Amino acid sequence: MISRNLRVTLIEDDIVWGDREANIKQLERNMRNMPDDTDLVILPELFTTGFMTGDREQAAAVAEWNSGDTLHTLRQLAAQYHVGIIGSFLANTAAQLYNRAFFIEPNGDETYYDKRHLFSFGGEDKVFNQGLTAAPIVRFRGFNIKLVVCYDLRFPVFCRNVNNNYDLLVVIANWPKSREKVWRTLLAARAMENECYVCGVNRCGTDPAGVEYPEGSSLVIDFKGKVVAQRMNSPIITADLSPAQLAQFREKFPAWRDADSFKLNI
Repeated sequence: MISRNLRVTLIEDDIVWGDREANIKQLERNMRNMPDDTDLVILPELFTTGFMTGDREQAAAVAEWNSGDTLHTLRQLAAQYHVGIIGSFLANTAAQLYNRAFFIEPNGDETYYDKRHLFSFGGEDKVFNQGLTAAPIVRFRGFNIKLVVCYDLRFPVFCRNVNNNYDLLVVIANWPKSREKVWRTLLAARAMENECYVCGVNRCGTDPAGVEYPEGSSLVIDFKGKVVAQRMNSPIITADLSPAQLAQFREKFPAWRDADSFKLNI
């Protein structure tokens, strides 16, 4: 039984293109200003580089191993602030490039997920290798948390909550302003159909290719599809997720009991 709220802090910021050091420093500044007692910090997709899908050689030049500076710094920050940290980075594994999501915990536990659904419309499949596993569910401070990356959001079977296996769906993204309505609609749909909280964390700003990303599109949505937190005057967005309210709703409206059974072929 979950006994306490989970305080989540979403960080929606512009990303300095291809500059890991600048983006890490930006993260450190934001974490110094986040609310006390934050449990979980959530960053945009590819928060250290931006969505580098135009040139594989360019992407390879800034890709890192799991033992690189980015993950080393995140481990230190997780321990320092006693928080979990979720995001993704451009990973190099045996000459393969992955859009690799991470869940870094303050006790040293780490979970990784290589993005399954590559955005072929934007050329992601020409630069990155496809992940071959289902999205993970991590148990953290009483919540079961499922982690997906950007384009994964469009595939409801991949995101499906079976028998309330998870309580919070985290979606990290570089989702363009031109499709912001789709982003908002799908986040709400995933929350309602899966009877869970959803945290969607997007970047803002404009990348060198001229793609605009909408400010204020990072959202915390409850199990009824209601937006309970979003960006106001700061890139730092914080909300408390209530396990009691979630359990009460699931008991009152148990649509999950009537869901179809299926097996995801991965």
